[in-house]
Amino acid sequence: MKLEIISLSLIFFAVIVIVLGIIKIHTYPGKIAKARNHPQTEAIEVTSLLGLIIFPLWMAALVWSYSGAVVGRLYAPDSASETGDHPIPEKVASTPASDAKENASVDDEG
Repeated sequence: MKLEIISLSLIFFAVIVIVLGIIKIHTYPGKIAKARNHPQTEAIEVTSLLGLIIFPLWMAALVWSYSGAVVGRLYAPDSASETGDHPIPEKVASTPASDAKENASVDDEG
């Protein structure tokens, strides 16, 4: 009876150590990205955790964390977006009061 309890506890201990080791290895790309100040750290962390289900994703996250590549940028940064000085379109810049005046003038004409 004592041998069975020791064996069962060793099996549970081994399973817990293996699961924690797998999780630690799969979070490694996210830690690398944080250490290297990668601009897409969160995306790398998610991709590496999805690697628990699909292993090639973990390998891609590992390579991605070591590279400085920015994946998925749909636009090229220009000087206006970097400084935060975005031009405001005329229609967006209008206020509700000016919209009401425009609608009133249109009704008066017709």
